[in-house]
Amino acid sequence: MADYREHYDEIRAAGAEFVAVSVDPPNKSEVLRQQLSLPFPILCDTGHRVVQEWDIYNPREKGGIAKPSIFAIGPDRRVRYAAVDTVSTRVPASEIIRVLKPGTETYNAERKRYIPKLADWLHAFRNALRR
Repeated sequence: MADYREHYDEIRAAGAEFVAVSVDPPNKSEVLRQQLSLPFPILCDTGHRVVQEWDIYNPREKGGIAKPSIFAIGPDRRVRYAAVDTVSTRVPASEIIRVLKPGTETYNAERKRYIPKLADWLHAFRNALRR
């Protein structure tokens, strides 16, 4: 989400708004938003309704979380671009900005490969032990 924070003004200049959706409760989402200094809101889907309807629900991780996803929705409320990613690959904000440019009807965004650091592995291992 830090990548989208860094490009937030460019996303807005391209005519879009940005929000995140989390299955965490509002207080936990707000702490994360403040820790990461995110200029956009985090919407809470604690009942997992939205993530299930949009087919981005991952029930196998941490008791159920949303898959990393991007949906660019135009002013006509139609999805202009959708990407459902994995933990290791994500569409960078610069590619989303390119998608939002006028005249871009279809676009295959390049995904950025994320190489987990030792801290990421330790965090994942700790989460696995909790289950």
